[in-house]
Amino acid sequence: MALPHRPPTHRGASEEPVLQVLRRSQQQGFLGPGDILEHVEHARAHGRAATPGAGERWCDIGSGGGVPGLIFATDFPGVKFVLLDRSKRRTEFLADAVRDLGLSDRTVVLTGDASDIARHMDHRHAYDGVVSRAFGSPAAVAECSVGLLRLSGRLIVSEPPGADASRWPETPLHQLGLVHRGMSGTTPRFAVLERTAETSIDYPRPWKQIRKRPLF
Repeated sequence: MALPHRPPTHRGASEEPVLQVLRRSQQQGFLGPGDILEHVEHARAHGRAATPGAGERWCDIGSGGGVPGLIFATDFPGVKFVLLDRSKRRTEFLADAVRDLGLSDRTVVLTGDASDIARHMDHRHAYDGVVSRAFGSPAAVAECSVGLLRLSGRLIVSEPPGADASRWPETPLHQLGLVHRGMSGTTPRFAVLERTAETSIDYPRPWKQIRKRPLF
């Protein structure tokens, strides 16, 4: 189901700064088409599904044009965020956006593949939560995220309309150390997963292997 159409808002000095940043992102092709307010509403629904707590560390994988990552960083001032994307052009834009929005003290922008970053000592099992809006297939999201999540850490994934739990099969998730905890919201809807067990050092595999031989 499409989000309801909303009339355009006045654009000017009074507009929320993060909206101005996202408009620039869209103009440069980093954010998909559509009303910016609808992108923001979707990101804030994502935030309600995730509810990151003060003092926690979260990562937005495939941060792209800044949603939901920039919205999370703006709306949850007590949380540390990493915005991760493989595109240098996108991460250069995000780094400028983080600076312009005054978020540099608790928001870091990284360039690289999530499957590689998840093997680095500073990031391996270092996050209380991971969020994903349009990173890839469920199998790719799960495998890359599990290397970032600490025990009891949560993965919150934006789901397409009509999606259900069958996209997250129990056996391969168990192989990774993940459990599907259900769905949050209606439109938009989000899958909620939790890392409940140790993860093999074999995961995540290199990105090419994840793409060619998905676990499910």
